[in-house]
Amino acid sequence: MQNIEYPYMPEGHHLQYASVNNPFMQEAARAREECAGDPLYPVGIVLVKDGEVIARAGNGFNKGPGEIHVCPRVVLDCPSGTGYDLCALHDAPGHSERMVLAQAKEAGIDVTGADAYMYGHWWACEPCWTALLEAGIRDLYVTDDAHERFSRDNVYGETLTPSIKTVSLEGFEGELLSEIVREVGVLGLQVVEQDADAHCVLTAQGAQCLLAGEPVYTVEQTEEMVKHLSNVLKQL
Repeated sequence: MQNIEYPYMPEGHHLQYASVNNPFMQEAARAREECAGDPLYPVGIVLVKDGEVIARAGNGFNKGPGEIHVCPRVVLDCPSGTGYDLCALHDAPGHSERMVLAQAKEAGIDVTGADAYMYGHWWACEPCWTALLEAGIRDLYVTDDAHERFSRDNVYGETLTPSIKTVSLEGFEGELLSEIVREVGVLGLQVVEQDADAHCVLTAQGAQCLLAGEPVYTVEQTEEMVKHLSNVLKQL
């Protein structure tokens, strides 16, 4: 067992490790690409029994890729493992472990004695561990370098990159405007006056971000508003 301090580990249990080249871990990686509905921290998982994959799923409620989602936990820089109540997409019921059990149950598959292979994260939260153990899952495998490969900094370094290229700003003035322009530049975005991919406007409630004219997130007016606005734009 590797000497890693995990945020949670049930008494009497520990993670198992497999190479990224392990065929079942490769199947979990494929599930991550095809099934995960969380664009920021995608996780895939498969259940293996008698040498065969019997169920597969992804986190983000198994919705699959393609949806833009602004996570309040990311906006507010919540520490790992905290703030799940702020974001329904990241809440425990939508985690990959719970999703794959739900998929198996829906298909009438007996998972007793199966192993779980998870690709995309380095630990499991208490509700997910509990669900796996109660379902009779034997072992939970992660990659042998998961604590590094899927650390928050490494994952967000890949996923927190804007897909938008331009942004327009309305209602911001003075030093606040200058700060936002600097942050936008750091993100590699260009400030334009019209036909922008995203539009940010200062309202009485805070900085509202819109895509195609539809509001997607409003950042409250606090001392951290510029930083939080940058965290929103990273997710667009």
